[in-house]
Amino acid sequence: MSTDLATAALDLARVFASGGRLVVTAPGRHDHAQHIAVEFIHPAVVGARSLPAVASDLDDLEHLVGVDDALVVIAPHQAIEHRLPNAALVLTTEPTATEPELVHWYHVLWELVQIGLEHPGLTGGTAARGGDSTSFLYPFLDASESSEVDLLEAMRNSASAKERESDGLSARAVGANEAQLNAAAQAIESCKHNGGTVHTMGNGGSSCDAARLARMLRARGVRATSLAADPAVLTALANDLGVDRIFARQVEASVRPGDVIMVFSTSGASPNLLAAIDLDVAAGVTTIASAGYDGGALADHGAVDHCLTVDSTSVHRIQEAQGVLIDQICARLGADLGVSR
Repeated sequence: MSTDLATAALDLARVFASGGRLVVTAPGRHDHAQHIAVEFIHPAVVGARSLPAVASDLDDLEHLVGVDDALVVIAPHQAIEHRLPNAALVLTTEPTATEPELVHWYHVLWELVQIGLEHPGLTGGTAARGGDSTSFLYPFLDASESSEVDLLEAMRNSASAKERESDGLSARAVGANEAQLNAAAQAIESCKHNGGTVHTMGNGGSSCDAARLARMLRARGVRATSLAADPAVLTALANDLGVDRIFARQVEASVRPGDVIMVFSTSGASPNLLAAIDLDVAAGVTTIASAGYDGGALADHGAVDHCLTVDSTSVHRIQEAQGVLIDQICARLGADLGVSR
């Protein structure tokens, strides 16, 4: 991206150690900004520390970014440089980066930041402050290490290994789900042809996957909405009915014959997703799931017509492969896959 990933992570760790925050903006792709924010605030890895991060619209940056903060811009720096406020650190992404490449970039950025914070002699702060040690992510690194050169080299090697791991898993996921990908694209194409709506949903990082698919489908002329996108609706339902009903109530209200439901989960066991597809919704609705591990309860659910399974136990790598599957679905729209008219 805009700089060496290990160096960027170490610089960002120093911002956090000095009390700064991370502000993220992604013009036209707010789902990426939200995904980064949730990764740092509520990390997927148990025991990792929570770090201050916020997703922002471009126009609001001047009211949010302080001189001690870090700013991540999911857009070429030169395209909006004159609008960026002063910050301790500014990271931007390459203009040619694909959607899955972006997800992998900020996943590994987060992983390396956590490791940087385990080396207070190089980043400042305290290794144990804000959470348990996350040295298990990179067990060959010694927290007492004092050589920045050695630490950066180890980070680069590990980042390269994670890139190979992610690429391999994504390729296997596409191959293993070939038939389901075609079926999902067919269902969405039929939905578009018949004037229906694709309703997507997920929790946390998976809600960002859901929003991304909805955004990419709308760009291809498909009516699509993410049921995790409206905080007023979500908080009202969570407060009054409970978190398990935040999607089910929306499905009850909005899903119609000919629509498609697509749910994203790394575990395949999210109670609020299962509650939504437990409903006896209108006839003619197609339900598609994308899940990690062995697909979990989603893969076995009788209402799920097509399940795209990513065979892994790593939350980050699962989400990266799911991003590739999203791209694959969109690329197959309009192709001659035997869609009935």
